[in-house]
Amino acid sequence: TGDLGGILHRKAVADRIGDVEMKPDSTLVQNGREVLKWALRQVPVGIQQLLQDTGYTTEQIDIFVPHSANLRMIESICERSGIPLERTLTSVQYYGNTSAASIPLAIAGGLADGRLKPGALTLLYGFGGGFSQSILLLRWPDLQA
Repeated sequence: TGDLGGILHRKAVADRIGDVEMKPDSTLVQNGREVLKWALRQVPVGIQQLLQDTGYTTEQIDIFVPHSANLRMIESICERSGIPLERTLTSVQYYGNTSAASIPLAIAGGLADGRLKPGALTLLYGFGGGFSQSILLLRWPDLQA
């Protein structure tokens, strides 16, 4: 886990991770404030890198679907990334933080309310356990075709 091991770890894995002493039990420990800081730094950087690599701009993104950890985090990510909250699909306000299900739930909601349409340039950004992250930019397909 490198430098981030003291922020999110399972205590029984090692005696020490960096400067953090581990106690021998199987408790998962998360420093939520530091995880939030990581996401608020990393997600906007990931978005800008993808857009630079693909030649698109934030103005061209029709729909943004981030992992729905919490609404304040999403609002801050949108502000830092330059993607309007109005173009963002979330599920946290309906279901809470559903972990890996948050993006599919937000997509289902966007399809149901008509906000996610065929041809929409759609940016999906998942992040979570172990500081893993994945980003995908796609044109939403016509599911009726």
